Amino acid sequence: MASLQEVAQEAGVSKSVASRVLTGDTRARVSEATRERVRRAAERLQYVPSHRARALRFARSGAVGLIVPDVNNAVFAEMLGGVQDRARDAGMSVLLSQIDPPPAGREQLRELVAAGRVDGVLLQRREDFDDPMLEAVLTKDIPAVLINSKLPGRTGSVVLDDVAGALTATRHLIDLGHERIGHLAGVATHDTAVRRHQGFRDAMDAAGLPVRRAWVQHCGWEAPGGAAAVRQLMTARTRPTGLVVSSVNAAIGALSALSRMGVRVPEDLSVITINDTWVAQSWTPALTTVRMPLRALGGQACSMLLDHLAGARLHDTVVTDLTPELVVRGSTRAVP
Repeated sequence: MASLQEVAQEAGVSKSVASRVLTGDTRARVSEATRERVRRAAERLQYVPSHRARALRFARSGAVGLIVPDVNNAVFAEMLGGVQDRARDAGMSVLLSQIDPPPAGREQLRELVAAGRVDGVLLQRREDFDDPMLEAVLTKDIPAVLINSKLPGRTGSVVLDDVAGALTATRHLIDLGHERIGHLAGVATHDTAVRRHQGFRDAMDAAGLPVRRAWVQHCGWEAPGGAAAVRQLMTARTRPTGLVVSSVNAAIGALSALSRMGVRVPEDLSVITINDTWVAQSWTPALTTVRMPLRALGGQACSMLLDHLAGARLHDTVVTDLTPELVVRGSTRAVP
């Protein structure tokens, strides 16, 4: 196994310069050409950094925590990939975990940081966290960036363009000739759900179509919530012909419930959802989705956290370099 000194000799730089490059020290005055030379030398020699030595030098763990509502949720896989890409470039590790409501959740985060297991956290809001609960978990002594969520009065978030995502989904149904369109809108206290419902309303308003209260159901992000909400929606005297679901997992639950009710998709009801997973592709009928740039979301959030740990101030940003992508499959069709 190559040493740091051997990497420095191979790249033609001092050991300290090689160390700064390989530990992702953005404050070091090193040209990009030199950084690239050091990285290539390390790759050729198959250099593996000592995280223990790095932690002792910087009084850090050399890891960031990605805290999600459910580690088994396939939606988070792409986002985790983006976090890992950026962390790997900086020579950091990623710890994946989930969080309980406060006060237990607050202590979980404090222990992660105070015990030196992670230097900071990336946190995805749970569907049952309202603003006060999220604020109670994120104390000021915890370096944290919120992923696809905002908290009033707190800076430090990276979010998707959820309005554009829901607008794209709704426009797809409108373009297919649907005028009676419902929405499974997510939990009303979750800011991501609020943005997606706004996108739905914007598309309906632009098309001059009414938003009927009976066809809007606020439900959880997961399959049981989607199933319960669609059962309630389908009791309306007049049923919609199209349905926008704000969560892919809730959409899977809705499809399952519709099948048991004898409602045919897409013959009786076209269904489109936001975010894409292997389950959406494998279901019958395969789900039409709006694919969101989750990998870019994870990468940008991790970059913000690493910059903050290096001294930069937190800010709020929206992922706009990649736009929501419509993926048409078998769950939507034109109105007969």
